[in-house]
Formats: sequence, structure tokens, C-alpha cells
Amino acid sequence: MSWTTLRLRTVTPTFNSDGDPELAEIRVSSIRGEMHTWLRAMAGILAGDDPTLLRAMENRVLGSTKRASPIRLRVPKQPDSVRARFPDFLQGRDQGRWIAYLLGPGLTNWSRDDSAMELNRAFVPAGQEFELKVRLDGTDHDAHKCALAALWLSLTYGGIGARTRRGFGAVRIVDVEGPLPEQGWPKSSLTTPTLEHYEKTSYLWPGSGPAADAMPSLMAIAKEAAKDLSKDKVGLHAWKGAPPYPVLSREHTIAGVTGGAPFSRWESVLTQAGKELRYFRASEDTPGVQYKPEIKTREWLEVVHDEGRNDLALGGMGLPIVFKKDIEVHADSGVGQEAEKLRRASPLRFKPVGEGDRWKLFSYSFLTEFLPQDASVHLWEGKGSSKKQGRRLTVTTEDSHTQVRDWVEGMAEAEDAAFVRD
Repeated sequence: MSWTTLRLRTVTPTFNSDGDPELAEIRVSSIRGEMHTWLRAMAGILAGDDPTLLRAMENRVLGSTKRASPIRLRVPKQPDSVRARFPDFLQGRDQGRWIAYLLGPGLTNWSRDDSAMELNRAFVPAGQEFELKVRLDGTDHDAHKCALAALWLSLTYGGIGARTRRGFGAVRIVDVEGPLPEQGWPKSSLTTPTLEHYEKTSYLWPGSGPAADAMPSLMAIAKEAAKDLSKDKVGLHAWKGAPPYPVLSREHTIAGVTGGAPFSRWESVLTQAGKELRYFRASEDTPGVQYKPEIKTREWLEVVHDEGRNDLALGGMGLPIVFKKDIEVHADSGVGQEAEKLRRASPLRFKPVGEGDRWKLFSYSFLTEFLPQDASVHLWEGKGSSKKQGRRLTVTTEDSHTQVRDWVEGMAEAEDAAFVRD
């Protein structure tokens, strides 16, 4: 089979490497990792809470240790990598501050000498074009269609590399070049949709594009896998509660774009997103504190310092929460010295979408179970590695879902600022 060329363009800075902070690149392993995530989200529509069936479907489409993947990917030439302490997107008081807030302390730090936020890793700049070569091997055309749908979903809604949940690593498919296979290729275009697509999206479901094209093939794969596993017939799974993993669903996802007029640049989108997110999390005005803006979280003021309170709804936006060096909140498993800290990624994901001078922020979430079984949440206090598990706190799945609904709906309804308080 011949190779087909997808021409891709970075939309926002992409932080992807083999661990070397001085060099950024587009790693095929990162692309494939996202494809696995989005394939499972598709397959979950049919596999539901059956992990054996889910794994069998995933292995057929993207391969396993026993089965080669029917889709091959390679990046023949890497886009430019930039290592700059003070890149253009961190320039300007507001822009630098709020984009750095989204990047987080792992990628940025405050330079006292320069009185500015400093970037500490290389990146692929926005606007870089590169080729992704795709080859479909073998004759399993159902698997081909599902693999390409997973690739399309991963770049339409996800990204490549670090901090994709906060808008970085966004990449568009801008063109398809070369011969197309006669079978196994979707009827719909693989190019990333326009802003209008996102404006019409209120939940994540394979209702259009290559994802919709792949659904008959996905059903065929599910039926064959179920037969091989001696399982009952498969169909659309009816979830009795929140799914334990991300699944495309009309009921268990939520999505939306910012209201009001479009922004003219992606930098403006993320600047506003960072500021809105800070105010969303810190809902209490606290005049007189030693920093700007003068705001704190309700949980810090009313829960951490009150032994009689344990309702930590903010934890539903992701754990751990580091309030101070010696005060943190963690999800964990076990008690006392046997306790193991667990990380819960933020359920809220967003990215700038658009082209030219018309941009909006697209936010979405998979409304899954927030904590795994037998996990709990505790306050941890102490210095450094000597922190000890303390008071138990309450963070529920409903807290998590309420938080993301408030964000998505609030941002969509606002004509101007949604949560920022002047």
C-alpha cells in the first residue's frame, strides 16, 4: 500500500518531546496515544462496561503486542523547534500572566531578575506545517475506517503533547495529498472542521465526519469480537450511571463555545480563558491580600480552616490541589502511612478553535465517575515529603459534573466576561 500525506498545522504551541527540555518535536507515539483514547471513547458506545470486549475492539483497530496495527504513521520531517525563555505568547502583562497560568508551574516560572514569566521548555510554535504520512496495511477495512476516525477525533477535539486540556498542542488537518485507498478511507473529509462545527456542538457524539462514517464498521467489529468472546449480542450501551472512562455520549458529555463576538487571535482566546478559569476557581473576593487579583477559593476560606466542614466541591475540577507548600488536598487509597496518593486529571478540557481572525474557546467534558472505587480524599499537611494524611474531605462525581456544567454553560451564555469580576 502507498502512503497518503496529511498536511497538519499547529494551532497553538505544542510541547512534545522525548524528555529533552531543549528540543520539541511531533512524536508519533503521542499521536497514537491520543488515538487510543478516542477509539475507546467510540468503542465504549457499544462495549459499555465490558472491559474484555473494549480491549478486543481496541486491539483489532490499533494493534497489540500480539497483533500489528493496520494503520502506519510517520512524520518524515519535523517542524521547527524553538527554545525561548520569553516567547511572544508570554509577552504583555495580561497575556503573559494568564497564558502562563494555563501552562502551569511545570512549564513556566517567575523570573525575579526579569520580572516576567519564563518558559522552561522548547516548543513547536503555532502556525508550523508538517506532514503526517498514513498507510493502511492489510485488508481489514473496518479497522482502517475506525483508526482514521480515531485520528480525526483526536485532532478535532484533543491535541498532541503536554497541557492539551488547557488548549496547547492543538493541531489542524488542513489538507490530504496523494493517492487515497479505494477501501477503508472515510467518505467524509479528514480535514479539521471549521468554527461553525464547534458552534453547533453541545455534546460529543459520532454524528458527522469520519466518526459517523466509521460507526457501521465499529458495529461490525464489536459483533465479531463479541462472538469470539462468546458474549451476548451488542448494541448501544445504556449506562445506568456515570461511565468509568471517557465515552462519546449525548447524555454523558457536554460541550460549547464562548458566547459573544469571536476573538481575533488564539492568544486572546487563551488569555481570556486563563483569567476566567482563575476567577471561576477562586469565587471569593478578599480585599487586602498581597497579590492581584484579590480573590481566594471558597474551599480555602471556609473548608480548609474549618474542622467542621468537609465539602470540597472544587476538588471535582481535578486533584491534587496545592493550597500552600505545606497544605495540599489529594485523592488517595489507604489510610495513614499505607496511603497512596492518586492523581485525578481535570475533567474540563478546552482549546481555541477557528481560523484567521475568528476564534472562540471550545470547552467540553466527559461526565465520568470522578474517583475510582475505594478511593477517598484527604487534607495532607506538613513539610516536603513528611506530609501526613489528615482530615477526610468529600468530593463527589456530582461535584465534578456540576463544576464543568457551570463552566461550559456560563462561558456559552456570556456576551462578555462570564466569571471575571472587576
